[in-house]
Amino acid sequence: MFEQDYLLRQIKETIAVIMKAVFGLEINSVDELIAYQEKAGGEPDLLFRLVDSGEISQAEMKLYESMETKTAANLLKGYAFYQYVAQKDDDFLEANGYSRDMIADGVRRLAALFGAGHLAELFMPDEIGL
Repeated sequence: MFEQDYLLRQIKETIAVIMKAVFGLEINSVDELIAYQEKAGGEPDLLFRLVDSGEISQAEMKLYESMETKTAANLLKGYAFYQYVAQKDDDFLEANGYSRDMIADGVRRLAALFGAGHLAELFMPDEIGL
């Protein structure tokens, strides 16, 4: 339980640091991230509906299919997605073939895609040493 709580905090803090470093934004919750992402021209609803119906892997595939261009809106959409998935409880994630480790890997992969992999790795290394 402690390891999962730690990983969830690391995911949230990594996203917050990258948002601050890349966009200069103080974003502390998924609601703030989603609101800003929608203002930037994104539409996370389809992805969230897929997540809510348990199709997390399909939603993630759709997310990356939409990443043809490296825009702020796409980066925000990606972080909104991972933040939204991270709010789900462990039982939901497990029942749908997903895990906190997969979320952390997704955050790292998204950061690397947008040239911020070093920030993700700094705040969320592969090995957490617990």
